[in-house]
Amino acid sequence: MIDFDEEVEKFQLSMDLDRVEDNIAEEKLRDITDIVMNLARNFQDMQSAQIARKFREYQVNQSASDDY
Repeated sequence: MIDFDEEVEKFQLSMDLDRVEDNIAEEKLRDITDIVMNLARNFQDMQSAQIARKFREYQVNQSASDDY
């Protein structure tokens, strides 16, 4: 039969646990950084597309006004 008190006395906290916790925290930070960078890239792409669309509209309007 298992003597739980004896087993608890023999228990030693693994040093790997600290490293695992650090790696998990580091992974979470990396995930958050990846998300923020992706959002920033998407925002920049949207802005570039809007600027390009407005420039094309401007060119169309300019060529239409030149025709008159």
